[in-house]
Amino acid sequence: MSHEAVEGVLEGSRVEVKNGEELAERGFGVQAGESLWLTLVEAAYLVDKGELRVVEGGEGRNIGFEDLVKRASSMDNSFWQKLVVYTDLRDRGLRAQPLEGTYLILAEKKVREGERRYMVLCLEEGVRIGFRELEGYIRRALESRRELVLAIVDKDGNISYYKVEKSLG
Repeated sequence: MSHEAVEGVLEGSRVEVKNGEELAERGFGVQAGESLWLTLVEAAYLVDKGELRVVEGGEGRNIGFEDLVKRASSMDNSFWQKLVVYTDLRDRGLRAQPLEGTYLILAEKKVREGERRYMVLCLEEGVRIGFRELEGYIRRALESRRELVLAIVDKDGNISYYKVEKSLG
């Protein structure tokens, strides 16, 4: 399904879209008054799909996909992994929402029995995570009634998903 590109203005670590109703209906961004605010992960995804054109605040200069990814990566060293996982989740038909300042993406999928809700932790292959940190993510997932999924991204952009489950034994 092809959508006409809307314009967004880069404002720091977010992109403001004035006429973003259609994007909001499809689960993108956060509505605040007249504006839809997109994370840089969402904006990069939409620019790559040809559904968003991002311009520099003030100057009005167009910012392409590569430039947007470079800028976002300079602010967030895990940006690329989050973008790869976010793109994969969206392409699989899940509604996904990156949480700014974290390695997390919240995802939902409608199924016959209702809805599957996930908290996806995006990690680069080979990066260590402490048990206490992992325990914190498990607790956060349980409190929000979501299944915790680890998304491990290798250097080539391949993703391995691991569902974290309780073991009785």
